[in-house]
Amino acid sequence: MKRLIAYWWPLASYRDADRGSMMERAAASRHNQQLSKSLPTYINRWAMTASVELVLTEVMPAALVPVVAIMFTASVCALTLFAAIWVMFKRSY
Repeated sequence: MKRLIAYWWPLASYRDADRGSMMERAAASRHNQQLSKSLPTYINRWAMTASVELVLTEVMPAALVPVVAIMFTASVCALTLFAAIWVMFKRSY
């Protein structure tokens, strides 16, 4: 289960850069910047998932379309979150 979560959600590996001494915060910040290099992979995964879910809304029976639409909305939210985090780290280099 942990591997599945790690496949879809990279934020569990990030460290809190607001706690600890100045050295610990700097180390956490460097660690997070290193991890941010893998964010485009997660962005692509969520974009493909959202695309598949959007197509599924066209071919699913009408009773299941709201469920797939909710999944699509969650995928777009995750995609937006990861893209915003990636842009934030890109601008901080």
